[in-house]
Amino acid sequence: MKFIVTGDWHFRGTNPRARMDNFQEAMTHKIYEVFNLAQEHEAEAIIVPGDVFDSPGTALGTIADLAYLLQQAPCKVLAVHGNHDIWGSNPGSKYRTPFGLLARLELLWDLEQEPYETGETGWRVPDLLVTGHGYNTETDTELGMAQFSPAALPKGFEGVSIRVVHSMLMQKPPGFDMRHTLIRDVRTTAKVIISGHEHLGFGVKRREDGVLFINPGALCRLSANPAEMERQVQVAVLQVENGEAEAYLVPLKSARPGYEVLSRDHLEAEQEREERINRFLGLLAAEGEAKFLEIQEIIDDIAKREELPAAVVKEALNRIGRAREALGGDKNGL
Repeated sequence: MKFIVTGDWHFRGTNPRARMDNFQEAMTHKIYEVFNLAQEHEAEAIIVPGDVFDSPGTALGTIADLAYLLQQAPCKVLAVHGNHDIWGSNPGSKYRTPFGLLARLELLWDLEQEPYETGETGWRVPDLLVTGHGYNTETDTELGMAQFSPAALPKGFEGVSIRVVHSMLMQKPPGFDMRHTLIRDVRTTAKVIISGHEHLGFGVKRREDGVLFINPGALCRLSANPAEMERQVQVAVLQVENGEAEAYLVPLKSARPGYEVLSRDHLEAEQEREERINRFLGLLAAEGEAKFLEIQEIIDDIAKREELPAAVVKEALNRIGRAREALGGDKNGL
């Protein structure tokens, strides 16, 4: 029995600032390739660990586009909601979102609402159970550790338990302040943990106790940071046989290299703009000793000498205004 495991989709109708191509078109090609892989491997289901949509406010036409795609899926698409699928980290809002709509239309199988099981039905015990927990305010905190285990396994269950979560699951600390959970700290009764949320992914890792962890990385590319530009977009094939689980990664042929679809121009422009503003403010502070000059005259003088763009001058004035307001509106100086 096989499953195709993807990362976050972030399906949207508009382009992220970093994208040079047509984002929705690129995602459509990748989703079709995922469907083809599922068909080729005769997969039981496709698993998406959250952030199916980029926003709970996705436009109706874009929702319809994804609904049309999901109608063509060769098997069930199992999912949990991510933080981008709900309003304000509130799982109760899920039923008023595009994710909730597609689940009600049975185009997505919401694992948090109904586990997916295979094997004999009726009174017999299943041989495989897929459960899930979507994102909430407790995710990646000590209070949220229970999210990694199903609430209860069927009596007499001895098969493979797969748990799907939308957690910032990582192999090592990120090195900066960010909510996350380390693989070594996860407490679970499941044999397989599938996570999303962390777009770079960690691939396939088996812990010393035998638990298999899977995050192939996001199916999408939203930002132009160096690691994302170099990342290979891929999925994982999860195979369950004789009560054991194994997985391997498969690169997507339809995913173009990062340098072809991502641009850092907007980041470099923002950095240059920030540097010019900071330099301008430094010059302005130095001129502050000329008490007899009005602030507008100082600004005009520096702007002319430095040939500064009007946008930089305007932003400097705005920042000065906010600073003066915070200091109580002193009209006699900066």
